[in-house]
Amino acid sequence: MGEIASTLWQLSNRELVAHISASEDKLRRDYAEHLALLAEADARGTAYELGYSNTTALLVHTQNISRREANQRLAHAAALHDAKTPTGAVAEASMPLTAKKLAAGEVCVEQVEVIRKFIGTLDHLEPDKVALAEELMIERAAEDDPNALARYGERWVRDIVDPDGKPPNFDEPQRPERELRRHVYRDGRMQFSGRLDAETSALFDQLLAPFEKNGPDDTRGYAERAGDAFADVLQKAANCPDLPTHNGLKTEVAFTISMDELAKAVDERVLPGTQLTAGEMRRIACDCHVLPAVMGGESKPLDVAVPAYVVPAHIRRGLVLRDHGCAFPGCERPASVCHSHHIRSWLQGGPTALGNLVLLCGHHHRLIHRSEWEVKLVDGVPWFTPPDYVDPERKPRRNHLHRLAAG
Repeated sequence: MGEIASTLWQLSNRELVAHISASEDKLRRDYAEHLALLAEADARGTAYELGYSNTTALLVHTQNISRREANQRLAHAAALHDAKTPTGAVAEASMPLTAKKLAAGEVCVEQVEVIRKFIGTLDHLEPDKVALAEELMIERAAEDDPNALARYGERWVRDIVDPDGKPPNFDEPQRPERELRRHVYRDGRMQFSGRLDAETSALFDQLLAPFEKNGPDDTRGYAERAGDAFADVLQKAANCPDLPTHNGLKTEVAFTISMDELAKAVDERVLPGTQLTAGEMRRIACDCHVLPAVMGGESKPLDVAVPAYVVPAHIRRGLVLRDHGCAFPGCERPASVCHSHHIRSWLQGGPTALGNLVLLCGHHHRLIHRSEWEVKLVDGVPWFTPPDYVDPERKPRRNHLHRLAAG
């Protein structure tokens, strides 16, 4: 390494990124070897033989790591390696495919943790479904960072392997679980905490989202933006006390499934792309203004082109129905905070039409303009081609997180 470090200044940017990637692969392979050693030590009872109460205590003392870190490593070791039970039987690893990918340097530690936690929620399923879930998560791990991978699991994989979820707990209270605790200080400031049921949580997120957007010069952190957004929503509510009306009109809801299908759906069925049941959605829909959307073949909004740079409302609506949010791979930002990006620049003759537009959040809009990422539409689906320093094969990618919303 010292030899490489002395010549780093000679490397081009792409060569430097290549060395970083190679170093990351080595770290991952070394971690796989580390887990194999931990699994063996735990199976032998090495900690007990050396006078420690458990393997966690041994690691904390010998490796100078936190108990949390030690427990996570041992959890990874247990999930990726076979283990002998006290009776002598062999318990097979719950994540054998992940073990192979880690040993090959193809997944990172955080991705291993995401997959482990997700697989842990599927303990009520048959082994073949659990194996399918791991296979789907590993396939996405090649393109997604840990946060995007976690969202992909919850929004897409779970719908495939566990559409019904765990059996309901009939002892749960019928009344929605909502709590709000608040304390007002002498100077008038308030501190509060609480929790909301799924329906109210979805409403809360949608109300905040339009006010949480940040510009290039915005120095606020996530919590500060959320606080300001909440204050804006309260001001809106004060100005319009008859919520959920808006300027005297009921809330607009655009359904991308047929009204007949919604009407026939079983009350307890959770609708794709939401955390709401059909019964809850019907209750919301009975008090809103439903917007019919004319769709073309394969559920694509009809294209209407106009010679204008600013995207008109009717085209914007069609763009939202098609992309549902930021189309960049792995991004979950909703359509309400996204820009309408001209794939072929308007200044170069690119039309303001659905066939030349894609929804991008501010961060990815800037990335597309400043980097070597490329985007094009294939059968109405935005596909993004990464630079060679991200993927040497430059394999096109798409956003899977909004797929369920498309129906």
